[in-house]
Amino acid sequence: RAVSEVIPPRRLAREELVAEGPHCAVPEVIATTKQGQTVCLSPSAPWVKLILTRILKRYPRGR
Repeated sequence: RAVSEVIPPRRLAREELVAEGPHCAVPEVIATTKQGQTVCLSPSAPWVKLILTRILKRYPRGR
């Protein structure tokens, strides 16, 4: 179950983008908080899209 409520970025320790594939039809954004809680984020939420942009800038394709 994906959440769309805003989680302050300072509470996030790690964000991970899992691309769509045979295991799942839609991309997933998994975040781990500094307290160790793993949360599935809704990729359609505006604030999550900002996180996705940051991840994609950090790891551009073709490198």
